[in-house]
Amino acid sequence: MNTPILSRETGSKPSLGSNTRATYPMYSRILVPLDGSLLAERVLPYARVLANGFGGRVELLYVSSFAPEGLSEHAHGRYPHQIDANLRAEGLDYLHRVTPSISCVGVEVSCTVKAGDPESLIVEEAAKKPDTLIAMSTHGRSGAARLMLGSVTDKVLHSTSAPVLVIRPRDGKTPVPEAELKHVIVPLDGSPLAEQVLPHVVSLAKALGLTVTLLRVATHRQNGPLVHYLEAVAEKLRGAGLPSVKSRTIGDHPAETIVSVARETPHSMVAMTTHGRSGIRRAVLGSVTDHVVRHCGEPVLVIRAADKAVVWEPERKVTEVGPTLGHREPWERELP
Repeated sequence: MNTPILSRETGSKPSLGSNTRATYPMYSRILVPLDGSLLAERVLPYARVLANGFGGRVELLYVSSFAPEGLSEHAHGRYPHQIDANLRAEGLDYLHRVTPSISCVGVEVSCTVKAGDPESLIVEEAAKKPDTLIAMSTHGRSGAARLMLGSVTDKVLHSTSAPVLVIRPRDGKTPVPEAELKHVIVPLDGSPLAEQVLPHVVSLAKALGLTVTLLRVATHRQNGPLVHYLEAVAEKLRGAGLPSVKSRTIGDHPAETIVSVARETPHSMVAMTTHGRSGIRRAVLGSVTDHVVRHCGEPVLVIRAADKAVVWEPERKVTEVGPTLGHREPWERELP
């Protein structure tokens, strides 16, 4: 899904106005993991908006646990396979009850029930078909208060190569009947890794008619060069057929600023990249991306950056990008 805007073979710039599947991702399948909770269902209105805009299919995925060993009693005719079948049937019945809330004209909805480890099954299902976007909710908490869904969301973000749209409801437990998206906020730091989100932004803006706001948090010293950089990116996006592109260079403290701009922009979403590393060094997504996902309150599209790719660099030569930034998130890199 991390398709470069520049061609490795030719080294030339394709017409950014051509909306081809080879250039810009088209989410033909929206995979929505659910666990039976109202919190998880908060993502459904956004999944419907995406599927309607892209003309794609929504696949509702319910992951049930295997029957606990102590629950089966052969003497009373309760066998593990029968209990597993009952759990699957209950999951499918739940998905069928949920389906009408997401159905709309031109959008196909399918239901799948799996038994096993939620993280592994979600990642495996997403990998089965290209152009899949995972859409799921999280509560945004950490530590002892973290619910299963939040933990699963973290693990999926670390493990999948598919784009993930994360919804963390600000308040309330009842799903909103309708969702509306008008703006996409795109944090950039000048690095090629951060720019890997741009093909996804083009697709989203075209499919949903979004206004794009390019955002860079910078010190006063950096302000001048970054304004020119953002304007160069904005011009390229306009050349790709996006009529409404803005740019802002603002403040310090990237994480807090991104959250603040998103909250003050009605009907917005954030689109950003992350390395998604795991282990002791990256127990969470990365300081900035993790903070935005947990505190934004607006949908956040997270793109896992490829370690090596040819990406679009406005007003620069084509560059093969390797792990030259060490183990730092794109947002932690200072421009020269």
